[in-house]
Amino acid sequence: MTKRTKKKDVYNLLFGRISTNIADSLFYMAILWHFKEVSRSPFIVSIIFAVASGIDMISFGFGPLIDRISIKKLLESSTFLQAAISVITFLILYLRIDNLIISIILITLYIVSTILSAIIYPAEYKLLPLFVSEKELLRFNGIFQLTYRVLDLLLDAGVTVIITLTSIPITVVLSAIVFATALKFYGSLKINLAAKEFLEEDEYFTGSYRKDMALGWKTLRKEKNILELILPIAFTNFFYGIFSVGLPYFAQSYIRDSALGYGTLLFTSSLGSIGGTLLVQRFKIGKKDMQIFIAICFLGAGIFRVLVPISIYLNIWVLLVASAISSMWITMMNTNFEALVQTSFSSSILGRVETINDSILSAMIPIGTLVGGWIIKVSGSLMTQYIYGAALLLSAVYYFLILKDKKQKMFLTMK
Repeated sequence: MTKRTKKKDVYNLLFGRISTNIADSLFYMAILWHFKEVSRSPFIVSIIFAVASGIDMISFGFGPLIDRISIKKLLESSTFLQAAISVITFLILYLRIDNLIISIILITLYIVSTILSAIIYPAEYKLLPLFVSEKELLRFNGIFQLTYRVLDLLLDAGVTVIITLTSIPITVVLSAIVFATALKFYGSLKINLAAKEFLEEDEYFTGSYRKDMALGWKTLRKEKNILELILPIAFTNFFYGIFSVGLPYFAQSYIRDSALGYGTLLFTSSLGSIGGTLLVQRFKIGKKDMQIFIAICFLGAGIFRVLVPISIYLNIWVLLVASAISSMWITMMNTNFEALVQTSFSSSILGRVETINDSILSAMIPIGTLVGGWIIKVSGSLMTQYIYGAALLLSAVYYFLILKDKKQKMFLTMK
């Protein structure tokens, strides 16, 4: 595979990801708006919100599938099914039949589409190291993150405008068209024989689904440096769950008494994330330096996150800037961590490792959101913001203590 072909494949992968992301947003918002405006069922709307985090929690089960099946065929077949689901959903919505059975069918279609996305994203992640060198991996991870953040910025408001100007069924049709566009990009990927053999190394496959999944976990456990980084971040995500459920209430109380306040806070946080993806390109962090980098990122994010609730007594602009800078630090940490995982494992097993990571990191968030709801009732939304900021600072202290302990052990060994 020539260097030029590899670069072309990287951009086909990137544009495929962009198309999938846009189509996902169109489909998700159309389904959400349907149940919010047509069915008027808060219970069903809460199910829609819960599906994504729930599927992330069980994503470890998709790992052997991602590693076992031809990666190009997996991307093509998953995207084709998503396009077909959008077409079926359009037909159902166009008939304007509203009853319990139709609601169950629509939710089932949404769940299946979300599962397919949970398969597609790690599959893309697995392919990237084949198309770029280890030196370029951080830069391209940053580009992927940047496009993702920019799209988030535009789609949050853009999809609601599309629904308002057209209709929910038309929005679903648009999602089918964009899924078809993604399919075209994935179909253009060129994976040569050497790459296929690399993706299918015998040592990472046992012939058994359960054993393949267990092998993914054993492989992750061998990389103790990675595991040492994952578990504390997963614990911090419990407090992120508390923070995220409190954020709209905090925005409504202290920024603006409408959805615009929440939107403004999300917008500035997204700008900070975009800044993080650009800034992280200047750092070249290896395995040895990753812990200190994460500690610094947690420290920076924690200081500015604590400053956010404090800023309600100062100035709204200080609050928004502090929120953006906190998000910038978190994004820099996540982007570097992704590159570290990609360079630490063979692409043959990367699908399993990545989905196990996602499951571990996502497991604590739903629990945190439940606790966050209780904290809002007892102490108010301001407390949820302080708790998350304090958790980030404690995580930084934890990593600094680990580093100090390692240095002391090295010093004693040298003696």
